Amino acid sequence: MNIKTLLYTGILIPIVFWGSTIICGFIHGHYNHLSGTVSELGAIGSPSEPLMATLTMFGAILSMFFIMGVYGACKQLGLNIIPVFTLPAFTFMMGWAAMFHLGNHLHSATGPVFFILFLGALLVAILWRGKKELVSVRISSLLGLALMLLIFLRFVPAIENTYPGLIQRFAHLGWSVWFTGLSIGLIRLVSLQENQQLLNH
Repeated sequence: MNIKTLLYTGILIPIVFWGSTIICGFIHGHYNHLSGTVSELGAIGSPSEPLMATLTMFGAILSMFFIMGVYGACKQLGLNIIPVFTLPAFTFMMGWAAMFHLGNHLHSATGPVFFILFLGALLVAILWRGKKELVSVRISSLLGLALMLLIFLRFVPAIENTYPGLIQRFAHLGWSVWFTGLSIGLIRLVSLQENQQLLNH
């Protein structure tokens, strides 16, 4: 599997995630995406539990291929690989949620792991400078970080008590934007490098 194929999983992961929330929301029944958390879709005993767990684990597996793609692209393009080491946090977080559903006392144990993704998006913006082709990647990383930081709206009682699901979805939209920006940007750079090498030969 080549690097570009691996990188396309970064676009597929958000599609799987958001598709699963929509489909499982229908299966769950009487589910409100503004007030209901994503974890409720996989809660123990809920109608949507089996499908949500399966699709969440699928997303975790896809993320392993995405990590390989980003690492391979960094090595090929000569980019700092430090941000890559934050990406397994997503794999761990999703895999954990797929195994320990809401209602299990271990379900929320990985909550702090999400903050590692904040660091990853920030590191991309800081460390991947020097190439004008990376501007869009850095911008999407900062946008993703800004969206993920909206998770702190949980500390505003008026919002948290009414729209906990919406707050959580802002955070999920953040990593979705970041992953998609990484995928598109790195695929474009790898393609440019490959085309240049062909011209040189």
